[in-house]
Amino acid sequence: MTNENALKALKEIKTYCAASLLDELDYVIKVMEKLIKDDVTEPLTTDFTKLKD
Repeated sequence: MTNENALKALKEIKTYCAASLLDELDYVIKVMEKLIKDDVTEPLTTDFTKLKD
């Protein structure tokens, strides 16, 4: 699975998400978009302490 695939799935899930959870889902989508922008391809094994802002 790639970050792009996960982001696409999250955006599709948003259609069916309970209104009370939209803010949380939007947050996760923004995190995924930032990971993609910063070229973090393996977020589960990345050492984020070595990344710069």
